[in-house]
This record gives sequence, structure tokens and C-alpha cells, in this order.
Amino acid sequence: MDPVRATIILVHPLAALSLIWLFYGQRRWRRDSHVLDKDGLRASVERHESMGVRITVATLCIVVLAFGSNAIRGLIDANDATSYLLPGHFHGWTGLLGLMLMLVLWMLGRKTQDAKTAGESFAKEMQMHGRLSELMAVLAVIHAFLGFLYLLTIL
Repeated sequence: MDPVRATIILVHPLAALSLIWLFYGQRRWRRDSHVLDKDGLRASVERHESMGVRITVATLCIVVLAFGSNAIRGLIDANDATSYLLPGHFHGWTGLLGLMLMLVLWMLGRKTQDAKTAGESFAKEMQMHGRLSELMAVLAVIHAFLGFLYLLTIL
């Protein structure tokens, strides 16, 4: 196994594991927010919102990293950067689905924040945001497992 090729392949999964860890840390906010006082809750909400933006940007970067890794792997394996760009496996397609869901999650978070700032009812948006977060937590684990299986086939 070529160490350069292995390193290029492993960059995406290692970065993605870090992102999953951050995402699960972000989700802990729901549980921890129930025990905070008013000032602590306000600061916690601000951290939650700013971390949500960072996680969304990081998700986009992880997907770009996956495409870049596949392009470099294509150059190494087939002398063609486009040979691995289109996902030929379920893991790749679920990654694109995950990116779309992350953008929807971020937009629901923004809608919640905007409604709250405007003094409007935001319970519906907040509940949808939380439910989508729960779904994505499960899908992230499935996606990571599929990625591990795929990794075994390409290393």
C-alpha cells in the first residue's frame, strides 16, 4: 500500500469523525439547556447558534475534501482525476444527502432564531429543527459505518 495514497484516502474519514464528534456535542445542548438559568441559557443559545454555523461550513468542507480526495486518488490509480468523482456507492450518495439535510437543519435553526428575535412563536421551527437533528444523528452513524465498509474495499 502506497503511504501517500493511504494518507489521501484517510484524510476525509478522520476529518469526518471529528465533525461527527462536534455534531454530537452540539446535540448535547438540548439536554443541558434545561438546567441553565436565564443568563446561562442566553449564552448557551448564542454558542449553539455560532457552533451550528461552524458545523454547517465544516460539513461543506468535508464533502469538498471527499471530492478532492477522490480526484487525487483518481490521478494516482487511473491517471484521471474524474474517474472517482461520481459516487459509485451508497456511502457517497448518502454524503450528498447529508449535506442537503445539514443545510436544511441550518435553515431551520435560522428560522427559529429569526422568529424568536421578531417575538413570534418559534416552537414549531424549534421542534422541526430538533427532530431533524435527531434523524441526522442516526444517519451520521449509518453513513460512518458505510464509509468504514467502503474504506475497507479501497485501502
